[in-house]
Amino acid sequence: MDYPKVAMQETTIPDSAEDKFAEAVKVAHQLRTKYVDTRISWYRDHTSKPRTFFRVAGILTILLSASLPAAAVATFPYKEIALSVMSIAIAVLAGLSTFFRWERTWRGNSGAQMALEQHVAKWELELTNARLILSADDRIRHVYQATDDLLANARGVVSAESEGFFSGLQFPQQNSQPKP
Repeated sequence: MDYPKVAMQETTIPDSAEDKFAEAVKVAHQLRTKYVDTRISWYRDHTSKPRTFFRVAGILTILLSASLPAAAVATFPYKEIALSVMSIAIAVLAGLSTFFRWERTWRGNSGAQMALEQHVAKWELELTNARLILSADDRIRHVYQATDDLLANARGVVSAESEGFFSGLQFPQQNSQPKP
């Protein structure tokens, strides 16, 4: 029976300690790019909208709340409609802010991004340490350990941020007591 031929990528096994170290660093960078840099990019991309929504909703709520008493004592056409619209806008903005918790999302995403970036900086420092200070025998082991630590720390940051987000969610509760 003839089996289909599978294209095999030619791999060369590094023969010198420097080549082995360079290959280990290359693989470590690929892992960082795949599992950590993508998370940093996600947090970077998902931070500005919650920050903007939080600030706009907060500013509008403050302005409308502060101007509501003045509008109530003023005399102008369609006063009742204007007061109703202002009151509804305040309630809607407060409700949306409470429901979406934009400040928590902004804080959580920013904190996670900064923590991940700090872990990457520490990882880069450890790779430099391996390259400049450690003996050839210890370099690859150090790259492996630094990358393993980076991936574990990144997983911890993402898990903690997710847990913090979901722990604060409050879903409507049904009253279990019958009404009289």
